[in-house]
Amino acid sequence: MYLRPLLCLVAASCSLAAAETKPATATATAPAPGVKTIIVVRHAEAEPGPHGGDPALTADGRTRSAELARVLADTELRAVYITHYQRNRQTAEPLPRGAGEKPTVIDEVPRTLAALQAEPWGATALVIGHSNTISELIRGLTGRGLPADEPIVFDRMWVVTLTRDGGASLLRLHYGAPVVVAK
Repeated sequence: MYLRPLLCLVAASCSLAAAETKPATATATAPAPGVKTIIVVRHAEAEPGPHGGDPALTADGRTRSAELARVLADTELRAVYITHYQRNRQTAEPLPRGAGEKPTVIDEVPRTLAALQAEPWGATALVIGHSNTISELIRGLTGRGLPADEPIVFDRMWVVTLTRDGGASLLRLHYGAPVVVAK
C-alpha cells in the first residue's frame, strides 16, 4: 500500500506533502518539510475481561496487528505511542523496522497530544489508543471531534495530516478484516 501518495491527496498542498519525501541528499539548509502525519488506530481485538483489566489480544487481534504491520510496512514511523496496557503493546509489536520494539508509553491523552505536537515536521507517528480516547485524540489534533455516531472499532484507521500553517485534514481508512457495526 502506498500511503504517502494517498496522503498527498488530502494534504493542504501536494507540494507540502511532496517536501516530506525529499531524498536524504538534500542540503542542510533546505527548508524543513511542511507537514507531519499522525496515524491513529484502536488497539486490536482483545480477550473480554473486566473493565480496567489488562487482557491480551485474541487470535483475531494478533492477525489484525500483523495486518497493521503489513499496511504500514513502507511507512517510516518516527514514533509509536501506546498506553501501558498489554493489548496496545501487542498491537505494536509486529510493526516494521523495529518501530514497535520501543514504543513510548503515555497513558494520558493531553500528554500524548503534547508529544505529537513536539514531533518534527516531516515525521510520521502512530498512536494506538482505546475506544474512549480516539475521538479525544482526533479532536486535539484537528480541532474537530468525530461524529458521535462514528464507530470506534478495530478495523478503522484515522490519518491526520497537520500543516505548518495550522491546517489539518483527516482521512478515514479501514484495514484488516471488516468489523460489522450493528445499527
